[in-house]
Amino acid sequence: MRILLLILLLFPAISSAHQSSTALLTLKEADEGLRGSLQWQLIDLEQSLGLDRNRNGELLWGEVKAMTPEIQALLARHLVVRQGGGLCEPRFKAPLRFNNARGAMASAIIPVTFLCERDGDITLTYSGMFSLLPEHRLLWNISLTEQDHQGVLDEPGRIAVSADLSQSAASQATFVEFFKQGLIHIFLGPDHVAFLLTLLLVSVLVTRDQRWVPAATVSGCVKAALVYVTTFTVAHSLTLSASALGWLALPIYAVELVIAGSVVIAALHNIRPYLPSSVMMVFLFGLIHGFGFASVLSELTAGEGSILWALFGFNLGVEAGQIAITLVVMPLFIALRQFRWYAQVFVRYLSVAIAALGSYWVLSRI
Repeated sequence: MRILLLILLLFPAISSAHQSSTALLTLKEADEGLRGSLQWQLIDLEQSLGLDRNRNGELLWGEVKAMTPEIQALLARHLVVRQGGGLCEPRFKAPLRFNNARGAMASAIIPVTFLCERDGDITLTYSGMFSLLPEHRLLWNISLTEQDHQGVLDEPGRIAVSADLSQSAASQATFVEFFKQGLIHIFLGPDHVAFLLTLLLVSVLVTRDQRWVPAATVSGCVKAALVYVTTFTVAHSLTLSASALGWLALPIYAVELVIAGSVVIAALHNIRPYLPSSVMMVFLFGLIHGFGFASVLSELTAGEGSILWALFGFNLGVEAGQIAITLVVMPLFIALRQFRWYAQVFVRYLSVAIAALGSYWVLSRI
């Protein structure tokens, strides 16, 4: 019961399920300097500028467009670009665009051209929304001398891109950066962690007459956990790759809703086993979770070579996070499985709490 109460006390802190404040910067060399765009989520712009001027709780695209000068000024203030040591002047020649997403993912795309008088290395200084939203982060993609450089900035600071950097060095830097981000992302996505936890909770149990009983051997527990984790990994790796490479796409709104639903279904199965094949459930929902993982990479597809390294690094980072969670909790679950209260109390009440949390995510995403 103490565990259940702790989870309920932490409910408001983890109910958002995902880091919500993400910006995207893309820049590419052009004759006059650097041309591209910065994408900010409307919910972030609302907190920064107050887009909903009539305060009626409804944000219309017309209201956003009316704030174009303020949004452009915000970009110029928070993004400073230099090339070859010289300051690049921002120019705004194209109108704002909308990314057609719903809810928190709805974003304004601000086209911008930075006029640079010198050639050479690029240095960007970005402060973004960090003062208002500490969890803010910037995904950036810069194409320089026909090479794509990608990364993530999760605090105010500088980005340096060298024109002399070899393709192999750029690919290596991309891999390392996105491995780190994949590792972080698994812990910043409580719905993914909750789904994995529901699988591991019952990997040390077996069903008998529609109830859970302890698995007879430790090897059986390890084998079940390996089957669940491997199935989940294979499934979400397939759709993560297909989505990130642009081969397959689903509306992020529907994906997030199904991910939340998968947590509820898996948790209810833990309370009383009712699904004919847990492995099939893990595979099918793993496919959907892969689209959720891919959302952080979906926009970074400017260069096929670079996106492959980003995808490879991010996927391995996610797997490393899952393995770390598994190695931490499995010894505990294996040791506790023999106690009667493990299946009847611990698994049951923890699964009730997870099901309640998943139901909240479902309602918040409808």
